[in-house]
Amino acid sequence: MPAMNSARMAIVGVIVILVASACAPAASPPPSTGTPTGAAVASTAPASSGAGPSSAPAPSAGFFAFDAESIVGYYASLGYTCGAVQPSTQAAGYSFRSCQLVDTDGRTRAIGITTDPADDVAEAYASLQGAASETVLDPTVAIEPFSAFLGAMLGETQGESLLPWLAGHIGDTDAKTTLGGLTTATYSESADDHSKLYVEIANAAYLAAPRPKSAPTSSPG
Repeated sequence: MPAMNSARMAIVGVIVILVASACAPAASPPPSTGTPTGAAVASTAPASSGAGPSSAPAPSAGFFAFDAESIVGYYASLGYTCGAVQPSTQAAGYSFRSCQLVDTDGRTRAIGITTDPADDVAEAYASLQGAASETVLDPTVAIEPFSAFLGAMLGETQGESLLPWLAGHIGDTDAKTTLGGLTTATYSESADDHSKLYVEIANAAYLAAPRPKSAPTSSPG
């Protein structure tokens, strides 16, 4: 337990820095650095972290900063309700888990994490659904939870490098960029529905993975 607690504290430290950076005045965001093919990935999840010999979180084996268990533990500590691991409906042989919280403003926050057969994080997303009265969600209210998500998934350096891009595209119907072997997308529920916004990160193996034969045509995870 001390090792797991130190992993969560490391995630907290990263997120505090990222959220502070997101709330500070910033220069105009740079344009997208890439446009991967295919529709915006749909899924819900945080990243990975394990404790090393010094009780610090160990990096993920892939591009994500922490292991899935540490990320899920961090969100659970914030009051999110997390479901059991289940087979991914988007990538054959992968597993999916999601967590959800209704905040004090009546908005629903959710995260989802997809892990590959080696249990390494392959894809993750965060979403924010507006309260019942919000038919169009103000993109600025998603900056804080989405910035925290980037920190939990990617760590301080890589997460902070994506903040200007996210700030410039959050609220878009569908925008994508690539950085460090990962595709990051931010999008709305649909072109006509901006009451729910997403940010999602996925590696190339996940994006190329075949869909399970019995999977529905569109569902996260």
